[in-house]
Amino acid sequence: MSHHAETPDAPIYRIYDSKLNKVKIAWLGTGNSVGFEVFEFIDPPNKPCLEFDYAKTGFFHIAVTAPDVEGAVKRVLENGGDQVGEIVSMGAEDQAAYVRDPWGNVVELLSCSFEHLMANK
Repeated sequence: MSHHAETPDAPIYRIYDSKLNKVKIAWLGTGNSVGFEVFEFIDPPNKPCLEFDYAKTGFFHIAVTAPDVEGAVKRVLENGGDQVGEIVSMGAEDQAAYVRDPWGNVVELLSCSFEHLMANK
């Protein structure tokens, strides 16, 4: 499934800074509540990284289920990480937040399973 996050109130626009204007997202759900998201930043476009810096390589972000998103964000902050953007509503009861570990890796905290989130898209 793919989706264009074009509405200005989409949660992704409250996570990333105001320079983000358009993004294309593809989702793949697998067994055991595992999901993959692939982002293609359209405006501004992705820029290739032409220099290899082993200390800064890694994944773009992973998403994990955290039933208490606010509590999980607090623990990340207490342990040397930081928060990216704001905690966003993902529907009537669900929340999501992006946090960064002390090494710069981004983790999405999602209060529900990936299947639940994608069920009504």
